Amino acid sequence: MADADGNGAQGAAGRNRSSSLRRALTVLDFIADHPDPAGASLTDIARGLGLHKSTLLRLLAPLTDNGLVLRDAERARYRLGSRAAYLGGVYLERLDLRDAARGVLTGLAERTGHTARLTIREAAETVLVDAVEGGGPMPVRPRLGARRPLHADTAGWALLAGLDEARSVEAEEAARTAAGGGESGEAAARRLRAAVTAARRHGFAAEDGSAGCGVAGVDAAVTDHAGVPVAAVGLSGPVADARSASLTSLGHLVREAGREVSRVLGAGTGRAQGAAATPRAEHPGGAGRPEGAGSDGPGRSVPHPHRSPKETTAVDRRQVVSTQAAPQPVGAYSQAVAAGGFLHTSGLGPHDPVTGRVAGTSITEQTEQTLRNLAAVLEAHGLGFSDVVRATVHLQHLDRDFDDFNAVYERHLTPPYPARTTVGADLANVLVEIDMTAVLR
Repeated sequence: MADADGNGAQGAAGRNRSSSLRRALTVLDFIADHPDPAGASLTDIARGLGLHKSTLLRLLAPLTDNGLVLRDAERARYRLGSRAAYLGGVYLERLDLRDAARGVLTGLAERTGHTARLTIREAAETVLVDAVEGGGPMPVRPRLGARRPLHADTAGWALLAGLDEARSVEAEEAARTAAGGGESGEAAARRLRAAVTAARRHGFAAEDGSAGCGVAGVDAAVTDHAGVPVAAVGLSGPVADARSASLTSLGHLVREAGREVSRVLGAGTGRAQGAAATPRAEHPGGAGRPEGAGSDGPGRSVPHPHRSPKETTAVDRRQVVSTQAAPQPVGAYSQAVAAGGFLHTSGLGPHDPVTGRVAGTSITEQTEQTLRNLAAVLEAHGLGFSDVVRATVHLQHLDRDFDDFNAVYERHLTPPYPARTTVGADLANVLVEIDMTAVLR
């Protein structure tokens, strides 16, 4: 039967295969990804997509007519129009977080046998909004709607790891108060600080149940299109079961699950996100680009849609490694690149991956943070310090700081030590910068 336009099933199928529509959408995607906020010139687009300008102008006409693309006549550049923003806003407004996460929760529960949870943040509390029980012999049955302070469990810790420092300070004060103040309060605040720091480093928060609750848990944050943590995806299970499955392995699962839900919410578009997008001056100890910028998760590269087949083949021989658990890029470099059987990191310094600020003032503090950043990048590709075969160390004050630096270094790396070169260098506002080469497993 023909439709209202007189087109039958074959016509519909033909429209779905329309090369013009596909090319027009590719043009729209190119303009959205173009790094210059002023937009892309006709020459930029034509060269990037391998199109003749006459063909490109025909593709641009309906996009500009419908407000998806705006042409700046004065600068002769094209950028996204207001209609694109409107459509994106409608999508986000109508998106139900529970619907977006339900399939992910079901997959987690089936794969692990534990209870998968979705928790949101409301002010200084977490609220459990959905759960899927696993098939294990002793399933944890959480109560939907249950509220807890941010400082109280792994969901809150995972959220705090992506929030600004002020939220962490508030949570620490709440932990002190809940513990009754005094030395107990200070101990509670220290435990919270350590848990949040670990969550920032690993990309997930974990509790082995040793505190006496009998339930182990792991959670990872879910971020929205602006990179703001809005929820946490997690797993709960009996302590014995969770330990046998390895909390670290479960943590990796929920971390990827959190990223999957985040992508549905619009995160991972290749633009700076969340607290990690705090503006800061470029420094030698930088890091790679944000999750999703030409990447399909840690350690996996994907062909760029605007490269020719020849260019894609060359790029596919390298794998860009990217993780939000290490400082984000402020220049034209990646956190690490896997190529030729080795993982090569950029030079990393002592910058907090969430705030972007230098962590600590002493060489001991800054070396600790630098090595945490390197560990996060290595872990994003399934590696550790035991896989490192070479390190290059730059010290602002070589004679003064070498012994203290080396003491920290020896605590993190064990014999047989990798080859190492340590030199004095004129660094920008930091005391240490280190890059490493690790052999791929």
